[in-house]
Amino acid sequence: MKITQVMLAKGFGGAERHFVDLSLSLAEKGYRIQAICHQAFSHQSALRAHPNIAVTRFNVLAAWDPLARYRIRQAIAGFGPDVIHAHLARGALMGGAAARALGIPAVVNLHNYIDLKYYANISAFIAATEDQKNYLLAHGINTQKITVMPHFSRLAATTPSPLPEDRPVRFIALGRMVKKKGFDVLIEAFREFLTSGHDGRLIIGGDGPERIRLQALAAHPALAKKIEFAGWVDDIAGFLSRGDVFVLPSLDEPFGIVVLEAMASGRPIITTRTQGPITILNDRTACFADIGDAAAITQAMQTMVQDKPGTMRRAEAASLLYQSTYCADAVVPQVEAIYRQLAG
Repeated sequence: MKITQVMLAKGFGGAERHFVDLSLSLAEKGYRIQAICHQAFSHQSALRAHPNIAVTRFNVLAAWDPLARYRIRQAIAGFGPDVIHAHLARGALMGGAAARALGIPAVVNLHNYIDLKYYANISAFIAATEDQKNYLLAHGINTQKITVMPHFSRLAATTPSPLPEDRPVRFIALGRMVKKKGFDVLIEAFREFLTSGHDGRLIIGGDGPERIRLQALAAHPALAKKIEFAGWVDDIAGFLSRGDVFVLPSLDEPFGIVVLEAMASGRPIITTRTQGPITILNDRTACFADIGDAAAITQAMQTMVQDKPGTMRRAEAASLLYQSTYCADAVVPQVEAIYRQLAG
């Protein structure tokens, strides 16, 4: 079967990672993949490394760029896919337009809550959570077009390890440094953790427009040499292995693939009660904090280090959940079933 994957973003967040991971997983199963991406997409090399993936790049100036739309339609026509799978609004708009013109079914992953005018030509929708399904239903999408299916990670599951007894605990976080990721709240929570009499380290991976402001917050005297900004991270598993406890302080997280990566890495998890994490995890697999509540994150940090057996139980339960529900072997066959249904 031939599948066209369309992702026209430049950066590399959770949606872009899903695009790459899904393309690679399908290629490994023998599918022929056409990966259509922006010419400035940062992770083209990972796709080009597989012989079953043909990468096609376009300079897309705007969502309604007529020249890009024409060129993308021509490229898809030349490839002749059985199904078009689009990601994010721009991919859905241009991939959907090509699907309509060429008579090819199109499916889209709903990675966030966006104006559905971009999704007018889509045959099927994959919602990562029930909340996303409800959003689609509220905006008039027929329930028969919607499948609830989680995202996944390609990371191999790692056996959880107990928290260290011979050194301070290392909290670790990862994501784009933008306001909605809540890293300023995490830094405040970590400062309170230290001033409450505990010792520890905080490692934050990622980059973005908030980095300078976050580094200024980390310059507080109470945090001297306690916080490391690791910069952009390519080796997710290697980075997460440096930490003992993973923290997701997001103010808004529609799904949170990084949570799956932490589960796969065997890290105990502290997370805010955002849309994705409350769907993926529960009190048996993570410690929760209210959104934007630094004191609650501090309390969760204290719980992790004071109740080490409980912390270990949560990490083990999360690891088992990942292996049964959120790894590639559990999710990719569900995507294949949608392709078969659409292709007829």
